[in-house]
Amino acid sequence: MIILKIFIWGLIASVCFALPGYAYGAEVFMGANGNLLFDPSDISISAGEQVTFTNGDLPPHNMVVVDHPELSHPDLAFATGDSFDVTFDTPGDYEIQCEPHASAGMKGMVHVS
Repeated sequence: MIILKIFIWGLIASVCFALPGYAYGAEVFMGANGNLLFDPSDISISAGEQVTFTNGDLPPHNMVVVDHPELSHPDLAFATGDSFDVTFDTPGDYEIQCEPHASAGMKGMVHVS
């Protein structure tokens, strides 16, 4: 029985290391708690890490990276809980905003090192 458990755990570990994955960096909530903001609005990640943007309250929301359309997600998320992932591969500071609510201050910054 113990040998079987060791074998199963070894098999699980081998599969986990062999599968391609992504580097998780952060999760940002859009419109969290009914506020027109990104929460958190200022994050720091490493190059190659992924940020998950999750729609909160007061939709619709999107996420546009100023001067970087290749990283932007201009499609509006209408349902609470909708999410999308963006991978930031190049170091730098990236200004983000929600197009429908930018004038209300729904802006943020992603620092990539």
